[in-house]
Amino acid sequence: VGNRRGEGQWLLKQPARAKDEIKLTPGKGAQDLAVPMEALIDSLVKAKKVVAFIKGTRTQPECGFSHQVLLLLNQSRVDYETVNVLDEFYNPGLREAIKVYSDWPTIPQVYANGEFIGGADIITEMGENGELVGALTGKQQ
Repeated sequence: VGNRRGEGQWLLKQPARAKDEIKLTPGKGAQDLAVPMEALIDSLVKAKKVVAFIKGTRTQPECGFSHQVLLLLNQSRVDYETVNVLDEFYNPGLREAIKVYSDWPTIPQVYANGEFIGGADIITEMGENGELVGALTGKQQ
């Protein structure tokens, strides 16, 4: 909420539009894959500085752990991308493929600078210890 100088009427600011989720295929399902899902995952985590593979979207997480990770990423003020593992239309087979790729059994999963950082428990612990921003940016705090 803001007010222009000299005016008595309050003006509401429009919130910034949330960043769209990354879609790994054009959206024809599993038959759309020309390369293995693991290759798409590898390419993505190496191309983007910070990527969170979550259940749901940035604005509508579909599990409490994904919500917790998003809160911590937002608090860190680091730019990040999200990928919805539940979207079988654009990301067919991703939910299982990401677990194989990382050798980590749960979702959400956060990657920074091409490396697996952790799931909700590790990200939460890093946030509490003040280590999260450093891990996401590659700089020690």
